[in-house]
Amino acid sequence: MTAKLENDIINVYNEKEVLIGGITIQKNFKNTEIKIGEKIYQLSRNGWETKIYDNEKVIYHLKTNSFSGATKIQETGYKITGVFGSKWGTKMADKENNTLLKIRNENQFLDKNQYEIEISNTKVTDLDILTTLYGHLYGSNMKLKVVIIGVVTASTVIMGSGIFN
Repeated sequence: MTAKLENDIINVYNEKEVLIGGITIQKNFKNTEIKIGEKIYQLSRNGWETKIYDNEKVIYHLKTNSFSGATKIQETGYKITGVFGSKWGTKMADKENNTLLKIRNENQFLDKNQYEIEISNTKVTDLDILTTLYGHLYGSNMKLKVVIIGVVTASTVIMGSGIFN
């Protein structure tokens, strides 16, 4: 499976290149829309919690750990986490920690808004795939902010230390 940015929507395609759904992300991931066929889900993030709505009814509560960045879907027990030490960026695992699917940037060095998705379990739904993609995108955004803050902080410390004076 693949996903790619097209006209401000990140569309997900199956192996036969048939569109299964898309994500439209608003500024700062506060509001997001997932569309699968004619069905539209709304995601609303408030701090470390995100709610997924189906026709104004909350169907999932996502809780992100502020330290690890891992997100747990409260209703299913599934977890969306980063994959360390491998070429894959994000995975969804079930309660027993079995990998259900993995997502990574097509290019590991430059984010070209193109992603590869590997399904590991047939019980994965289209909503699971798009929710994990949301988690991948949000996590990547958070990592970028941490790197920028780290560079700015390090620069400030170095400049303030008098090393370059």
